[in-house]
Amino acid sequence: MILGAAPTGVIAITLPRRFWIARSITATTAVGLQLVGLYAAVVTFGGWAALGLYSVGGLALLLQHVVLSRSTACSLGD
Repeated sequence: MILGAAPTGVIAITLPRRFWIARSITATTAVGLQLVGLYAAVVTFGGWAALGLYSVGGLALLLQHVVLSRSTACSLGD
């Protein structure tokens, strides 16, 4: 099939199994590190300070997504 003749968004991409295994290992590691970091923050600073730190971090991520979504013009037709 010629890729240029296919309508936009119709081309199916199958990813190899190794990709999904690596992705699951990465996700599991990320969740584990987040839990270890949360435990360390609670033990070091206490529950309320840890809650404040995680709240500020979550708001920072939300702000990054909002700023990027407003500043990046991305259209399927481009």
